[in-house]
Formats: sequence, C-alpha cells, structure tokens
Amino acid sequence: MIIGGMLLCAGAPFLLLTALMRAGQSGLALTIGSIIGGALVILIFASGRPIGIDPVFAMTLAMLGFLPALLGSAAGAFLGWLLRRQDDRAI
Repeated sequence: MIIGGMLLCAGAPFLLLTALMRAGQSGLALTIGSIIGGALVILIFASGRPIGIDPVFAMTLAMLGFLPALLGSAAGAFLGWLLRRQDDRAI
C-alpha cells in the first residue's frame, strides 16, 4: 500500500508535467514543480524545528509523498521537453 501510494504520488505529476511541457506550457510546469519542491522543503524544515507539526509526521509526509512527487515531476518535465524538442525537429 505504501509503494502504491508513492507510485501514485510520482505518477500523477509525471503525466501532468509531461503533457504540459509537450504542449509548450513550461511556465506552468515550472510553477507546479516549484510548489511541490517548496512543500518538500517546508516539511523537512518542520521535522527539525518545533513549528507546530509533529516531526515524525512531517518527515513521513515529505519522504513518502512529496519526494516521489518532486522526482516524478522532474522526470515528466524532462521527458516532455525531450518530446517537444523531437516534435520541433521533425517539422
């Protein structure tokens, strides 16, 4: 169940950012990636400092949810960029 959740967290941004980058919406794709990255950094910061979030919950959420999402979005953006470059070269 944990691995399935991690795959879902990685797969959804992967597909979304692949489609956005292939469509030429790089600004929106970078915005989504930076929001995911910002949430990951906030949760990692919250695991070491007492800011009102349980440190174990913050680290669990960061490592099981947001890290796969960030990796999936980066891979999807790169694949979409490569596909866009291939489509532009074919014309």
